[in-house]
Amino acid sequence: MSRDFDPPLPTAQIPRPPMQAWAEERTRVAVGRNTNIAGKLIFQEPVRIDGKFRGEVSSVDLLVVSADGSIEGKIRAPRLLILGEVRGDIIGAARVVLGPAARVTGRIQAGSLTICEGATLDGDVQMTADAAADTSQRMAPG
Repeated sequence: MSRDFDPPLPTAQIPRPPMQAWAEERTRVAVGRNTNIAGKLIFQEPVRIDGKFRGEVSSVDLLVVSADGSIEGKIRAPRLLILGEVRGDIIGAARVVLGPAARVTGRIQAGSLTICEGATLDGDVQMTADAAADTSQRMAPG
């Protein structure tokens, strides 16, 4: 006996967490693995730090500190994914995500902060409504 089955009901798309989506986003390697650099870096595109950097980093887009990467200094970026180590201040970010092995020492000023289980944070956090509002305006469909 043949039995017809109802087609599956549509399911709502569950958005991927920022960490997963951002980790898969195409980035330019700014500081390569096994590299030590000091100075000031300014980027107009998504970038990734795989080595050790000391100084100031600014990006108008996504900044990823990989699991082997570290930054000692000031960071300015609207979206920041930390999988490695940061010792310094994160200023004016819209969204910051600390991955499961992230180690952060310093001040975080952000509109949104996600801390994954296993991450360590030793410092101050200031949640800013201005950065959160700025993010929603950039992400709103045009």
